[in-house]
Amino acid sequence: MTGAAMHAHHSLFSATATPWFDADATPIAATGKQRCYHVNIGELRVGARTDQLQALLGSCVGIALLWKKRGRCGLAHCLLPESPVPPTELGARYVSQAVPSLLRLMGACVADYADIDVVVAGGGNMLSACSARFQVGQQNIDAAQKHLRLHGLNVRFAEVGGKCGRTLTVDCATQEVRVSAIAQSAQAVHHA
Repeated sequence: MTGAAMHAHHSLFSATATPWFDADATPIAATGKQRCYHVNIGELRVGARTDQLQALLGSCVGIALLWKKRGRCGLAHCLLPESPVPPTELGARYVSQAVPSLLRLMGACVADYADIDVVVAGGGNMLSACSARFQVGQQNIDAAQKHLRLHGLNVRFAEVGGKCGRTLTVDCATQEVRVSAIAQSAQAVHHA
């Protein structure tokens, strides 16, 4: 997509308030001056220098954007790969919606994309008995690769796939990301 096409694509989003971000949201934890916000399914959040953003992922994909030059971080918690219609508002229900939404919220233009690092996590196969048609985790991974590539964004780190959930944590103060696997319980492993 050319720069002009990308700019036109961004203008499709409405400026109305959407449920992706609540400026008055209460952090789930606070340590000293740092606040930790949980990013729920279908939501995105852009963090300030004192924020920590966190998502609990199964088959969903978490996409973190780190813009060190501007001191901004963003996190999207994507449920599904592709929107059936072009998105008209900001959000992260779909990977195809989340990538341009995060870039817009962070105030990045095409010339800035080379300065933004990307971390992708999640996309686990949480239902191993299902056919390939229902492997939403892999479909989310594929969509993330596709839409990040379309926007010319470079993935710095990815921990995707497998059969476990993950926690993705973005520390906006240090611009560091931590991905932690969530171990299956002994009972879940026995029945799998």
